[in-house]
Amino acid sequence: MGRFEGQVAIVTGGGRGIGRALSLLLAQEGAKVVVCDLGGEVRGGGADHSVADAVVAEIVAAGGTALASCADAATMEGAASAVALATDNWGRLDILFNGAGILRRGKINEMDEEIWDTIMRVNLKSAYAMTRHAAPHMIRQRSGSIICVTSPSGYGHYAMSAYAATKEGLVGFVRSIARELGEHGVRCNAIRPCADSRMFLPEIADDMTYVTEQLGVTPVGGQWFPGMNGEEPGGHVDNVAAVVAWLSLPQTEALNGRVVYIAGGHVALCAEPELIRSRYDAKGWSLDGLLEPSVLAQFTYDQRNHFTAKK
Repeated sequence: MGRFEGQVAIVTGGGRGIGRALSLLLAQEGAKVVVCDLGGEVRGGGADHSVADAVVAEIVAAGGTALASCADAATMEGAASAVALATDNWGRLDILFNGAGILRRGKINEMDEEIWDTIMRVNLKSAYAMTRHAAPHMIRQRSGSIICVTSPSGYGHYAMSAYAATKEGLVGFVRSIARELGEHGVRCNAIRPCADSRMFLPEIADDMTYVTEQLGVTPVGGQWFPGMNGEEPGGHVDNVAAVVAWLSLPQTEALNGRVVYIAGGHVALCAEPELIRSRYDAKGWSLDGLLEPSVLAQFTYDQRNHFTAKK
């Protein structure tokens, strides 16, 4: 008996990378899996139905149970059909992994509207559409686990504003859905992974080198995060899949609305937002008041423009 025996899962983006690793792991642990993957390119566009079919064939050959869906999860019709494939065949839905996503580099002063809209549609709308159709089944069951994929890029990433916006948008989505569905026994969390996958494009690596060498700052966010060098043992997608599966087990049911960082051998809860350097004025704030030396000192002490190019 596997840890997910009798459970049903949908894995979007299930044909490659983290999604493929998760599909295989869940099936190995007894779950029935819908491998949902349009088979598109990492930058968007294209379709290849054999991508999902190949993972299903691998699961079946190993003695597991799976079905392929090549629906576009970023459309309401596609999401509905993927959910129906699971519930019509197996009568329930226990795990939804929103892993569908694309990535395109582009500085804001050069980015075409089409690039922005495409990234928003695939990365954000797919999570909405899939969750919208999955939630009623989980509410009726009074159980379920929904997991979305955010990214360290959400902390700030050169030439990745569209992608970063979608990934940090998913954090707000997860925190909100956790509050909406928690009373029904359904939880929603996110992972913020770093792993060896096709999403790490050569142009992204070039940008990160430029930021560190020319601007002299960290490539993502305002600090160095452990396990992001891609060379550390444990940076494989299988490690990320294990964390996702772990988040769907009864032993972790206390986690809801949280973001879990996973990179290499490192796993951690991401801190919840908090106010720092708080200041209060009973009269409210004016521009003159904000320019008082003590206020400026409190807010600007040890701060600098980290992103100005070296002279």
